Amino acid sequence: MEETDTKKVSMLPYKQRIEMLDDFGKIVIECVRDPALEGAIKLLTGKSANPILTRQYEILKTLTIEQREKVTDLISETISEVIFEFLHIFSDNPDDIKLIVKQDGVEHDYCDLTEHAGSEIVGLDRDDAWQRFSKIGRFLV
Repeated sequence: MEETDTKKVSMLPYKQRIEMLDDFGKIVIECVRDPALEGAIKLLTGKSANPILTRQYEILKTLTIEQREKVTDLISETISEVIFEFLHIFSDNPDDIKLIVKQDGVEHDYCDLTEHAGSEIVGLDRDDAWQRFSKIGRFLV
């Protein structure tokens, strides 16, 4: 098995770490969070092209607009929380599982790039939170 060059957080400049986290976060938001939320919103608004899901969740048509908004907010929070918890497992289990982020052919352990694994998804009062990559928004933290 080939050895990889995994650098520790202290060896990388702050700006480079943020850049790498942002690149990773943009992928997480654009390829995981937003598509999942978009699918839920389509179901709630009756615009889903999936007839099986449309039939399965037909009861959602009976919700008021206000209720649909609240359900959408709940789904948004749940999706963000799942991503947070998923990312957090890497810091909770550093000897068992690693998430590798590559930059310029060099592999970096995600947990060595971040101060608090998963916190980037919620980014309380932070300008560098991954929320800014969302085309949908609806972060409610």
